[in-house]
Parts: sequence; structure tokens; C-alpha cells
Amino acid sequence: MQDKQQQIIANTVKKHRIAMGYTQQELADVSNISLRSIQRIEKGQVTPRMHTLKVLANHLGFSLDLLDNRDKAIRAPKHKKKIALYVGGLVVLILLALAYLAQSPNFPETTFELLLFIALVISGISMLLYRLIK
Repeated sequence: MQDKQQQIIANTVKKHRIAMGYTQQELADVSNISLRSIQRIEKGQVTPRMHTLKVLANHLGFSLDLLDNRDKAIRAPKHKKKIALYVGGLVVLILLALAYLAQSPNFPETTFELLLFIALVISGISMLLYRLIK
């Protein structure tokens, strides 16, 4: 998938550079991007950083909309793994809390102990959810 994205970027940069009448060296000079980087981008050998793409888009007059799919494709698997990790963490935290409650017929001895325990469990769940949403 990334090779296809590299090719889309390569074609877009080259097409717009030629349409603007720039040589690769001229584009490198006006954009402060090295000639070698311009060459590698146009050959589809690298996926440029977002900053580099923004600079090229500004100088060549193309939209970064073509990159929306790339960003989603790259981030989606990591995001799904992160969600699975945090959901698993929540389940483990709840099971550990239940196991702790079940370990002794004398716990909790007072309502205060029970409320303190519940507050700690909710705090742990809240921290995991906060990190998931962040």
C-alpha cells in the first residue's frame, strides 16, 4: 500500500513541478529541499515527511487531500492495536479487582474499605480510558 502512495506522491510532485516550469534544481532552490530528496520523491523511492509535503504543496500548488487515505491506512492498524490493548487492560483490571474481593470472606470489613477499593478500581479504569482517548 505504501508503494502505491509513494507513486501517487511521486506523480503529483513531478506533474505539478513540470506544470510550474521548474527543473528539479529550481524546485530544490525555492523550497529549500535538497535536490537528492526531490529526485528520490519523484522516483517514488521514499515517502516524504509531512513537513516536506506541505512545503512542496505550497510551492507547487497541489492539495494534500491525496494523502488522507495514506494517513488513515498507516494509522488504522496501530489505533486498532492500541484499542485492543486498553480494552484488554480494562478487563484484566476488573478481573483482578474481583479476585481481590473474592480472596477473603473478611474483606471488606467496613463500608469505608469497600468504598476505598471501588475508588481505586474506578481510578485505574479512568486512567486507562483517558490514555485510550488521548
